[in-house]
Amino acid sequence: MEKKVLQYTLRQYIHGELNEENSRAFLSYIKSGRDRILLQELIQEALDDPIDQYLLEDPELLAVLDNSWEQLHIQINKPKTKPLWPWKRITAVAASVVGIIFIGWWLLYGTDSFLSQQSTQGTISPGRQSATLTLANGRQIHLQEILDGQIANEMGIKVSKSTDGQLIYEVGKNAGGDAGQHILSTTKGETYRIKLPDGTQVWLNAASALKYPARFALQGKRTVELTGEAYFEVAKDAQHPFIVQTVGQQIEVLGTHFNVNSYSDESAVRTTLLEGRVEVSSLDQKLQLLPGQQASLSTNGMLKLQQVDTAPIIAWTNHEFMFDGDDIESVMRKIERWYNVDVIYQGKKTTEKFGGGISRFDDVTQVLSLLEKTGAVHFRIEGKVLYVLP
Repeated sequence: MEKKVLQYTLRQYIHGELNEENSRAFLSYIKSGRDRILLQELIQEALDDPIDQYLLEDPELLAVLDNSWEQLHIQINKPKTKPLWPWKRITAVAASVVGIIFIGWWLLYGTDSFLSQQSTQGTISPGRQSATLTLANGRQIHLQEILDGQIANEMGIKVSKSTDGQLIYEVGKNAGGDAGQHILSTTKGETYRIKLPDGTQVWLNAASALKYPARFALQGKRTVELTGEAYFEVAKDAQHPFIVQTVGQQIEVLGTHFNVNSYSDESAVRTTLLEGRVEVSSLDQKLQLLPGQQASLSTNGMLKLQQVDTAPIIAWTNHEFMFDGDDIESVMRKIERWYNVDVIYQGKKTTEKFGGGISRFDDVTQVLSLLEKTGAVHFRIEGKVLYVLP
């Protein structure tokens, strides 16, 4: 009976059916440590994620629990947000309470109706890990078509492809001269990782390109050019600042983690900082970013600073879609790039906002079905064209 009561209360909490008083009481119960093993089993059943016993005693986890009601209150009371599905943010801490934190998004739907309607339309496959490397001499290498191992060696600089699909640069001791510029580019439906010559790690999203020198040593600054979207984990080097140039702006760092979204079809170029500090400049404007802040450069050339939740912004690096109050056009731009489809709107566009997450490796029909179940939008597939209807 005790297990059934606890299981029922947990499921009520996850589905957002407990009032504030009972929710706080339930959080206090979790923190008390009573029935810890039983609670661990129930949470694992609810979330389908393995949980280590120490997590329920971890001080960082308790801090998450302390703040969970406030976070939920903000999420649940966002205006005009349509919940889609639970997005499981798997981190070292709080894996066991992800579903609790995202109560407002816990809404699972069946997909039989939509899938049956689309069964005769063929399959639109999700994206893949692939890219094209263009060397300084103009030679192009399609990375998915080659075997792992060394793929180029120019002027003492070795370029290889690792077994986990990463492009790695190694600068030998005898490397000399200017090795020129290389370009790593992805089309729609492609993504790739690269370790630059200085050790900086870069995740390149779909329909993007990164231009960089094959050797940084001869330059005072480590300068790269980006179109599209990339996530950077910059190797620390106080003597050689790392510069990311996009259309209309420049980002300067010494060593930090940040995401840059500079797609031409977006309303702004957005730079989001996760760790360290960066400076974003455009013409005579400059902004210093701290972790959790985002700089937006609008089409009219204005820079503005805001506090953001970084999880939805970098979800793509973990092969997830995550929407946080996104409008239908923003949602469909992400789907269009990843599934390599064309999107056409018919009729009046919905003004609803969407929140939730799902794996980017799921079939497109599963994503579209969940969007349809909100009642805010409908889809029709014809070949590689997605029609969006009221």
